[in-house]
Amino acid sequence: MTSKKIKELKKGEYFRLKDCDSSPVWIKGEYVRSDKKYSTYKFEDVNHERLFSPDKIVFTDFEF
Repeated sequence: MTSKKIKELKKGEYFRLKDCDSSPVWIKGEYVRSDKKYSTYKFEDVNHERLFSPDKIVFTDFEF
C-alpha cells in the first residue's frame, strides 16, 4: 500500500487508516472550513463520519 496525506487524495477516493487488510475502508468527503478538517465516512456505514486533519497519513492502492 502507498501512504499519502489525506489532503493529496481526491474527493471520493478510498483509503485505509492502517496498513493491513482487515482495516475498514474509508472515503474522503468535503473539506469543512469551520473545523479546517476533511470529512470522511466508512464505506460500509455512511452514517459513521469522522473528521481528519489535512496532514493525516492514510494508505491507498489496495484491493478489497
